[in-house]
Amino acid sequence: MPVVTLPDGSKREFDQPVTLMQVAEDIGPGLAKATVCGRINGELVDACELITEDADVTLITGRDEKALR
Repeated sequence: MPVVTLPDGSKREFDQPVTLMQVAEDIGPGLAKATVCGRINGELVDACELITEDADVTLITGRDEKALR
């Protein structure tokens, strides 16, 4: 199932497809609460977007300037 690669190069492996929000929750509750959207393989998507295959993922929080757009 999907392996998610984060910007720092770390990888998280999941047994089933996951949303960006679930990736954030797996990292920590504070990050999950702050996450508003993200990027999957460079494409800006909603936090509810489903990841079904290996992907490079960036989580965007309300503190990030990109989140304001």
